[in-house]
Amino acid sequence: MITATEAKHIFTTGEDKALTEIEALGLASQHDLANGHASQELALSQQRIIASLPEIWAKAAKQKSKDAEAMFKNAFLKLANTPSLINHEHFKICPTASNSIDTVATWLAEKQLKTALIEPTFDNLFLILKRRGVELSSLSEESLHNLPDTALDFSPLSQGSNAAYKTAYKELFKEVDAIFLVNPNNPTGKVLTKEQFSSIVETCAETGKVLILDNTFRFFVPQLYDTYKILLDSGVTFLSIEDTGKVWPTQEIKASLLFTSENIIKEVHIIYDEIFLCHSNFALGILAEFLNDAHVRGLDQAVWNGVAARRKLFRNKLAGTALTIHPESLDSMISVEWVMIQDHFKHDLDLSEFFQEKNLVLLPGRQFFWSKKGTAATTNFARFALLKPEAEFLSAIDVLANELGRLN
Repeated sequence: MITATEAKHIFTTGEDKALTEIEALGLASQHDLANGHASQELALSQQRIIASLPEIWAKAAKQKSKDAEAMFKNAFLKLANTPSLINHEHFKICPTASNSIDTVATWLAEKQLKTALIEPTFDNLFLILKRRGVELSSLSEESLHNLPDTALDFSPLSQGSNAAYKTAYKELFKEVDAIFLVNPNNPTGKVLTKEQFSSIVETCAETGKVLILDNTFRFFVPQLYDTYKILLDSGVTFLSIEDTGKVWPTQEIKASLLFTSENIIKEVHIIYDEIFLCHSNFALGILAEFLNDAHVRGLDQAVWNGVAARRKLFRNKLAGTALTIHPESLDSMISVEWVMIQDHFKHDLDLSEFFQEKNLVLLPGRQFFWSKKGTAATTNFARFALLKPEAEFLSAIDVLANELGRLN
């Protein structure tokens, strides 16, 4: 366990820490509400999957990689309600979403494409892109969801129309070559409507922009429309990242599908094959079973109900304290909570240090604002993860509530 002295050193120098460094600290702590990977208990049907690992191994040992990949892809498509990808062969499977992001970053750097990255968002996207040498500009989440009045001046249609959105998006995207979005966004949980998403895709197609999508929190929200049908019908150049690691408690065994438009798959293939060649048939077999189980039980039973129950408990513990849910995240359905500091704490690092001394680790908010980290507008937030084993989660939020209660 990390001592209070060690924690104080970490967080008094926490300005320059990456969020993954703080998540690693959480893994070693008694109460971890930092790490956003799924670690909740297995359902009974999932326990049966683990009991069948010898059979999954035997099947994987006889499979060709392409067959294991197709099996996993088809299980994903059923659950994601994306039938438009059934015949889409332009994809690779990485061991983690970070590997997919790195592959995308390498491609962007080779193409020398200036990229607008959404903000706030988890800082490893920025760090990976920066490390690969991608030129970046900030794209505020607010600008994607709230149209300026000037956008309406060019359209006879009311606010919310595709024409009004496209006018605004053309202005937002005019200085860059590629747009990198996270949908739903981590940490806020904001989701693009079909109208917004379609307008972004159409704008990128019409103006020759590349669209990159991080969909790694997809399965926490209802699959109301087929994003890939919109992408494929538009003819836009795109790269789209999917993941299992945020959702299913598979001991860090995970897989990240990376879909691309047909016109760039050969270039992505070259980058991928230099590093990975292929993913594990055994891992894909296990994960396909988890996806199929969720499809049979339904996402409400397999994912949503558990997250909603933890969210309700967490929010009840925060009621009347120095912390409150960010107003833009009140409708969030993803597995993390985006919180504002109301009083007592000077800033997010003050909050983080206070709770680390109680052996509870959370994520300070400033690192999510990757282009202006540490400015006054970015230091009043924190992120808490929900998908922990029940006993550990309850113990952690009791510590949270008790300590906040003492402050009152």
